[in-house]
Amino acid sequence: MRQLQPDESGLMNQAPTILKFSCFTIIYCENHFDKNVYVGYTQNMMTHFLPHGLITEVITPLNDKEELDREGLAKLLGTVTRENGPVLVNSSYAGEGTLPGAGIRKALIRESMEIIDGKVVLILGFTGDTAEEALENVKYIEDSIGKLNYKGNLFLFDCPLWYHSNRGLPDYYEKLSKFTSLPIILSNNPELILNLRKHLKRHNLRTSVFKKLLHNEQIAGLSHSGDSRRLLNYMMGARHRSDFVFYDGSELNFLNNPSSGGVISISSNVLHKYWKEVVNSSLHTDDSRKEDVNYCKHLWDMREKLKEFHSLLGPAPVALIKAALKHAGIISSDAVAKNTGGASKEDKRKVCTFLDLGER
Repeated sequence: MRQLQPDESGLMNQAPTILKFSCFTIIYCENHFDKNVYVGYTQNMMTHFLPHGLITEVITPLNDKEELDREGLAKLLGTVTRENGPVLVNSSYAGEGTLPGAGIRKALIRESMEIIDGKVVLILGFTGDTAEEALENVKYIEDSIGKLNYKGNLFLFDCPLWYHSNRGLPDYYEKLSKFTSLPIILSNNPELILNLRKHLKRHNLRTSVFKKLLHNEQIAGLSHSGDSRRLLNYMMGARHRSDFVFYDGSELNFLNNPSSGGVISISSNVLHKYWKEVVNSSLHTDDSRKEDVNYCKHLWDMREKLKEFHSLLGPAPVALIKAALKHAGIISSDAVAKNTGGASKEDKRKVCTFLDLGER
């Protein structure tokens, strides 16, 4: 891997290593500005850098009328991207899936693209309640790219079992590729699917189906929130895809046993600096600071704090993250979409007290 130097904006100013394949080009480079490693896909004369490391799964800020809080969104994105960190918006978990409604979700996509404006990697969720709705979301994203003349690194994110069974899933994504050339990161989150109370035979992507999906080179990564044995089966099935990236969709799994791809984190909305340092340390084993006992203790303390905060979010993660962001003055309301689980006053108090104590 060639070592590259960033320019003043943190972007690459030297040509990366390039490997050409039949339908796209893989570009390997290391960004020393934010210490993330990227795998890039060049499609239709545009390069998309798939990040390794910390990805913040941004909540969908709403006001008390359950409308998109545009000012809060701008503040939040500005906070979590200060160090050029990638962001995921409109996701099926932190973004509350389809519950905020189609109008709010489209406004969230467009506003996020305008705010980010190509400065960092942007990952956009397109999951719908039906395959038709998901396709409409993809078309809307593509339309927004054209209207905004968007030039940044952009990826799509989908939780397919939200609206589609395992059966026929590979064919579905082949059809979807006719409407977009953007690389897609899939989400396998069995707990989320189980909580939807949908009558599905399985709440995980079947390993055999996943292997078929890997024949579609547009499928670029997987966020996995289930057990480690299933993840191992997925990884074995992806051995022929050196470009494929696995992310921990579970914060606790990453803190206990970090994956090489990184983590997609909801609590990074609040504790971004902690997560950034812990993730960088976990993925860069050659960091000389690890020889310092005091630094190792510092890392251990941060990991324990993140674990403690994770346990506090247990009852209602999205609602409690919003309560914390409101407490910090970043968003104006901790409102959640209808049918998203709310949080008790006591749980909100515990989270805010935890954060106040951490600032002392």
